[in-house]
Parts: sequence; C-alpha cells; structure tokens
Amino acid sequence: MKSIFRLKKNYQYNFVYKHAESVADKNFIMLYCEAHSVPTKVGFSISKKYGKAVHRNRIRRQLKAAASGFMEKVSDGYNVVFIPRRHSEYRFDEVRESVERLFVKSGLMQ
Repeated sequence: MKSIFRLKKNYQYNFVYKHAESVADKNFIMLYCEAHSVPTKVGFSISKKYGKAVHRNRIRRQLKAAASGFMEKVSDGYNVVFIPRRHSEYRFDEVRESVERLFVKSGLMQ
C-alpha cells in the first residue's frame, strides 16, 4: 500500500479552493486541481458542524484510510480535498465506495 501525502498548510488548501474543480456524491465533495508537486497530496476539511472532535477525527481517519487504499491507482500531480456532506454516521465501506467513485468520476483514477 502506497503511503498518503497530506496537505498540511493553509496556503495549500487555499490554492485548491481557488483553482479546484469538484465532483460530489451523496456522502462527500471532492475538490481537485493540478499542482506543481509530483506526488498527489490529499487533505480533509471537516468543520465543527459535524460534531465534537472525536466524531470529526473518526471521519478524517476513515477518509485517510480509504484514500490511501487507492493512491497507487491515482494520477500524480494533483491536490485533492475531501469535504463530507451532512450525515449522521459514516460506515467505512460506504466511505471507501464513495472515495473510489469520486476518484473515478473526476478522471484521476481509471
């Protein structure tokens, strides 16, 4: 399994928000844009409306695990941000299916 490279700085997220194209399904919105970096970097934006830190971190961990499973198949040179839609509970199999669907829908993964 390929390790996941993360977006960590605020300016990296701002770059994606400014230049991004988006795809969405019932669970998540995925913003993506071309970047000057070679490995594809992934970030997760989960606001406080999703509950306390425990719940937000659970969503983030599930997204990170699901995205890392597909990073070998994803094209290099992109920055990607996942934003969850309002949902009461996320099961890992749903998260994994949504992440795969969004990567395919965006054309980053064949």
